[in-house]
Amino acid sequence: MMDIRLYQINRERDEERRALPSTETLARRGSGPKVIDSSIYDCVFEGTVDCGDLEEVYTLFNVDPPENFSGHSMSVSDVVVEGRTAFFCDSIGFRQVTFDESAARPLHRKIQVVLLEPGKLARPAAIDASLERYQKIVGGMIEAFYPLEEPVCIVCNEEGKLQGLPLNRALRDEHGEAYDVVAGTFLVVGLDEEDFASLTPELAQKYEKQFRQPEDFIRLGHRMMVVRVPDEAVCPEESKTTLPKDAGFDR
Repeated sequence: MMDIRLYQINRERDEERRALPSTETLARRGSGPKVIDSSIYDCVFEGTVDCGDLEEVYTLFNVDPPENFSGHSMSVSDVVVEGRTAFFCDSIGFRQVTFDESAARPLHRKIQVVLLEPGKLARPAAIDASLERYQKIVGGMIEAFYPLEEPVCIVCNEEGKLQGLPLNRALRDEHGEAYDVVAGTFLVVGLDEEDFASLTPELAQKYEKQFRQPEDFIRLGHRMMVVRVPDEAVCPEESKTTLPKDAGFDR
């Protein structure tokens, strides 16, 4: 048995295209083969594997990878860390290298978001920045869309309305008129150059305030009236209202 951490190059940060070349190729380019730039790596696995050596690790991650493995098939330029020793996956075998794990992106990176649940007050939350976590929160496949001006986005269930999830919050235009509604639990998250990121404290405060109150949705013929629920009337029970396909919105 071996306790390991596996790192793979994130190609969006790999400006010098160091993914896949062997240490010999890197040396010809002027990159020392013994010191690896860990800032372009992501941790894609951490745990115990039933292996006796690095060659068995290589086989495992190419033939029958663990369920919690979040990377691609193991290949040249991957780094395996066992204890405090790092090994570079070379074109033939492995080579011991210097690898600063603190500069790599950790497996369980957390981000600060605003969490919005039907029938409940908006609240800040720190969550794991992983697809699995986003899907668990929204209850299915995620959809990210960008109706807000700042570098933020809304992450919700892409089939929330089709699944009849409880209506949550209305989205409003610059005049305060509701033009759409999000069904089911959703998140307001920040953005960086390549992924979801933490909201700044200012943006977290802004959107917690903007979406603070839960809302009720009352059908009036083919239109929907949106009513903000005051603090004293907030109930833990989720609204059971579903969205008519032809509904418009009244403020």
